[in-house]
Amino acid sequence: MLKKILKWIFKILISLLLLLALLFGGFHLWEYASGGKFVKYLSENSETIPLKDSFSYEIMEHDIEQSQLILVGEIHGFDEPAKFDVDFFKYLHKNHQVNYYLAELDFVQATLLNGFLKTGDQETLSRILKNWFVLQGRNNKDYFNKYLELQKYYTQLPDDNKFEFIGIDKIQDHAILTNFILELFPNKELVSNDSNKMEINLELIEQLNQIYSHSSDTLFILSHLKSNIVSSQTKQNREEVMFQNFSAVYKEYQLKKQRLYGFFGVAHVFQYRINGKHPLASLIRESDLGLENKILSINFMMNDSYMVMPSHNLPEFMRSEGPYSKMPISADNMLIIYIVGIKDFKRMTPEHHKSLIKLNDKFSPYANSIRLNKTIQILPLASKMEMTDKGKPYAQFTVFVRNSDWAEPME
Repeated sequence: MLKKILKWIFKILISLLLLLALLFGGFHLWEYASGGKFVKYLSENSETIPLKDSFSYEIMEHDIEQSQLILVGEIHGFDEPAKFDVDFFKYLHKNHQVNYYLAELDFVQATLLNGFLKTGDQETLSRILKNWFVLQGRNNKDYFNKYLELQKYYTQLPDDNKFEFIGIDKIQDHAILTNFILELFPNKELVSNDSNKMEINLELIEQLNQIYSHSSDTLFILSHLKSNIVSSQTKQNREEVMFQNFSAVYKEYQLKKQRLYGFFGVAHVFQYRINGKHPLASLIRESDLGLENKILSINFMMNDSYMVMPSHNLPEFMRSEGPYSKMPISADNMLIIYIVGIKDFKRMTPEHHKSLIKLNDKFSPYANSIRLNKTIQILPLASKMEMTDKGKPYAQFTVFVRNSDWAEPME
């Protein structure tokens, strides 16, 4: 009897495995067979170059000219997006008069970063990045060197053509915030620095409001910091905080006639809902700021690449020895994450190359297609991003990278 039961169980397992194999093979056969028009479109609407080279960006010229807010969304932890960030911002600054860089930093961190641009003090840069929201960017050579490259570029510019950072993220480092507030007091020796609690900072801001009652610029900064402290206390949604911060500085600094650049994590730059919620770019698009048709979003897709991750943030079986792990990442891995249509990109981008691809051509086959709008994930090891508003233009361009190295940790 037991042998019969085991035999039936064995047959059922074999049948299930065969069914899964048929489904797996059938899906890939369908994806390949239906991919012809997509591969043709990608090949005709892209710039593909070796990893070591820089894009000409000619394919983007018209879209840049029609846009006021240009947003790039990286996947944290790779070295190629960091290199792209520096190269693309220099291009925009030289050719399109982009003088404002919106950063995934809080207001005070960005203010200190502007000071670093002038002084080149690397201790200041280390302090700014110490508690950065981007875990992969802390204690990391590639992210650190990115800012060194931008600082080097800054020093070569004439005084009338400098650029500056604007931080729109939620508060990331309360100790830096407290020190910044204390530095605003004329008689610093009279002010206690024995706490970085939010309540103390609010009290200090109230005192400073009296001192700077006739300075509108400083009063705005104090009001801005206060609203961010309150948002932190109430644990307000991060995307909402980022949008409110963007809206506040956009209006206060009268940026309506400026072309702006922003570099964030990939989810923040999508222009429609992710997992049923509006990310930053979607909130801006729907707002009354007049930017609805003036946002240009560029996202990254990584294949056959490596990513850095703090080891303690990973399940034990995925960790490498040491504080950081070098993880193989590929957007065509069904166990972790699979973007439907990703093999179309692989068919037209050789290994050790990258492609800058225009997705918004009027003849694009991606309109109302599940390609790029559907992901498959068998094991829930990573956050899954589902495009809620199917067929909508989430991004106008993508950078598809094959064989990127990790962002290398500092020793």
